[in-house]
Parts: sequence; C-alpha cells; structure tokens
Amino acid sequence: MKPFIRKPTFGLALGGGGARGLAHIGVLRVLLEEGFKPDYLAGTSMGGIIAALYACGIPFTRIEQEAKRVGRLSQIARVIDRHIVKLDYLINGGNIEDYLNGLIGKDYSFESLNVPLALTAVDLCAGREVTLQSGRLVEAIHASIALPGIVEPVERDGMLLVDGGSLNNVPADLVRSMGAEVVVAVDVSPDVSDQSYWESQRLPGIALANWRANAIMVAALTRVKLEKARTNVVIRPQMGNKISTLSGFKYAKEIITNGEKAARDAMPQVKRLLTTRLMMFHPKRKPARAL
Repeated sequence: MKPFIRKPTFGLALGGGGARGLAHIGVLRVLLEEGFKPDYLAGTSMGGIIAALYACGIPFTRIEQEAKRVGRLSQIARVIDRHIVKLDYLINGGNIEDYLNGLIGKDYSFESLNVPLALTAVDLCAGREVTLQSGRLVEAIHASIALPGIVEPVERDGMLLVDGGSLNNVPADLVRSMGAEVVVAVDVSPDVSDQSYWESQRLPGIALANWRANAIMVAALTRVKLEKARTNVVIRPQMGNKISTLSGFKYAKEIITNGEKAARDAMPQVKRLLTTRLMMFHPKRKPARAL
C-alpha cells in the first residue's frame, strides 16, 4: 500500500448566546488570518447565524458591519410585531425571514453553501433535538434562533421548531459526525457559577431565577456533549458582566474583540492540531479478474 500525507479535516462549532455570540466573528477572523478554514460548520442560535453567513460566502467586513448595526433600536423595531399583545411571542417570524432574505438571499439552500453546515433546533411537539442540513437556509436559521416566547417558532413537516440551545447549545457533535477529525468549539455562554454576573442582570427576580436555572441546565448538558464529541479545543471568550445575552448588542465592537483575543490565546493549541500531518494508506486493490 502506498502512503500519502494530508492535513486533518477541521470542524468548527459555534454556540448560542444572543449578543455574546458576536464573539464568533472575532474567533473566525483570527482562524482565517492564520490560514485555518473550517471544512465543516455547525451552529446554534447566534452561532448558527454567523456560521451560515460565512458558509454563504458573505464578505467578513459585511458580517461585522451588520453585527454592529443590528443592535440599534431602529433595527430591533423592524422585527418586533406590532400586535404583540395578541400573540405568544415578541418577534414575528415573517419579519425575521424578511430581514434574513435581505441579508442572505431567499434562494439559498444548504445544498448551495460553500461549506457543509448543520444547524440545531428543538421540536416542541416531540421534545427532541432536530438537526437541520437541507432545504431553505433562511427558514432553518429562523428555527435555530426562535427563542421560545421571544421569536415565533417555525412549523415544518409536523414539527414546531424553536431555538436549539436548550438541548445542544454548542453542537460539536455535529461537525464530528460530519467528518471532522479536529473539532474546535466556541462557547460564549456566561459562567453560571459567577455570582457577580447574575447580580448585575437587570431582570425581575422570577425571570432572573428561571433564566439562571435554565443556564445551569444548559451548561451541564453542554459539558457532557463536548466531552462525548471528543472536542479538541474549546474557546471561551471572556466578557464583562455588562454584556448580557439579550441586551448586549450595543457592545458589538467590544464583543468581537473579546472573540479575537480568545482565539489568539487558543492558537498555539489549534496550530499544533491543524498542522499535524496524517499518514494515510490507499486501500490495497484486488487484482482484476481475468475474463
């Protein structure tokens, strides 16, 4: 058997985290500057948006400009439903998809992407995780970011799809299953054990208690899933207490910078893994049978 040498395939998983997920832009920028382009991408919620924009081939400068623009009140007002008092959600799904169509293009499907992509969602009807890898991209992004009670869910094939973060907030297992030999995951969720973070959140007591309990559950499940996926590197950008999940968009520039710093700190480990050459062997061919 004749050997050949190649680089390992690289999978990048970007986690959910609302405004904190803008740090993914900084992480991606540093990886690309160092010459490490992901062969496979997976994302949840905000991580799914950033992964999808990159997989579409949208220029990085435009992604960053949009991130800085999206936190303005005028932009938020565009997607808030005017009939909120009659609905079970704050943000209308049609408004979300109109916005994404303008940003990405309504004709994009998973099959037309530059990089293989998987997004996660949760089917409320069956109470299970759903992996989205085919069909209309904008609809899949909408499903992955449909935070219950905030964004209108997606009805698809008898399912009621919402944000995938509750069951798979950092989907490293998806890029591993897609074929990645080196898996890098980016977890932007807050440290659930940081008392000062929770004390700094300006929410009514009952809302804060529920959010904190959910964050603890998600963090525990994420640890198990990252370990099971044999994740090689987990990048965790550090952010101040002022940068919250829902109201931190006005700090977009700072959040992106935090992502860049975390990626540079992790770069020695990433380089060591992604510059390792793998020796492979061609399978031995059986001799042709004589006619």
